[in-house]
Amino acid sequence: MKARAMVQVGDRRLEMEEREIPAVGAEEGLLRVETCGLCGSDIEQYRGHFVQKGLVRYPLIPGHEPIGRIAELGPVAAKSWGVKVGDRVALEPHLSCGRCHACSRGSYHLCKSLLPINPAAYGYLPLDFGHGLWGGYSEYIHLHARTRLHKLPEQLPLAIAAMYQLLAAGIRWSVHVPKTSFGDTVLILGCGQRGLGSVIACASAGVGNIIVTGLARDAHKLALARDLGAHATIVADRENVVKRVMELTGNRGADVVVDLTPVATQPIVDAVDAVRVGGTIVLAGIKGGSATVPLDSDRIVVKELTVQGVFTQAGAAYEQAISLLSRDSAKFTRMHTHDFPLHRAAEAIETLAGERPDSEAICVSLSPETS
Repeated sequence: MKARAMVQVGDRRLEMEEREIPAVGAEEGLLRVETCGLCGSDIEQYRGHFVQKGLVRYPLIPGHEPIGRIAELGPVAAKSWGVKVGDRVALEPHLSCGRCHACSRGSYHLCKSLLPINPAAYGYLPLDFGHGLWGGYSEYIHLHARTRLHKLPEQLPLAIAAMYQLLAAGIRWSVHVPKTSFGDTVLILGCGQRGLGSVIACASAGVGNIIVTGLARDAHKLALARDLGAHATIVADRENVVKRVMELTGNRGADVVVDLTPVATQPIVDAVDAVRVGGTIVLAGIKGGSATVPLDSDRIVVKELTVQGVFTQAGAAYEQAISLLSRDSAKFTRMHTHDFPLHRAAEAIETLAGERPDSEAICVSLSPETS
């Protein structure tokens, strides 16, 4: 039995291949992929940036946000995962050992001990590691014994379920990590998928004042942010972000600032100036290895700020995201803008990246069964 998969063989090069489906061991499983969400990391991976940074190597099957049904299941895996054949599940991308220092502290998403590859995660493992069937751009994924997965409600539409990772990121980055409290003011720099996920998370947590920034070309995303619960939006390339935040907060500043912008470094400077004394800044936007920030670090010292980097999602954030999506799935319909068949994976990524004429993409997914 074979599975069709889109294999990345070079920068901006994806090719359809057929891969042998391996036998399932007692601690393993097989997932029949129904859909796979795409995010900014897919764009960076497609463009070759992760190879340049030494994070991945070609060839590999991308796709770290897969949802599907259990097709085969070993007896040990069935017991440990609490699922059965036919159940629909969402995968966490990271594979962890469960025993190292990071895992013992609850930071299993930072584990580097299980596999001799970094990151050890679905969508990033090369074809020459094991059977190679590790990515969501495929009809099937072989499930490693250390897989973490979450059972999904049958009534949750696939298009909405595909947002589970972006919402989990919003929950962890804007609420869990900064310990956001009811009534706080949160400034979200960037209105992409993770920015909108942060809006939803903050609105659900009872944040008193949600402020979101974007560019003039992001008008549709800023409008959606307001519909999802943002109290104010700022057009960063037309307005002074810090000045507007001070106006909106009575010169106090935001309690929490979350930077989700890629590449641009000015938002980090704005974060330091826009956060209140004693406030918290969460940095999640990847700027690139050569990026420099013209930052006056004394401002951080004098204001006694907490600055926290975040890289991925983990733990309870996934379960809370699935619960939120299930509770009010209709609310999120406008976020899912495109669904592509598997063989059009490159077009899907380029659409999300704004490289295609249709540039108003927000959430994009691949569906092998529609290929």
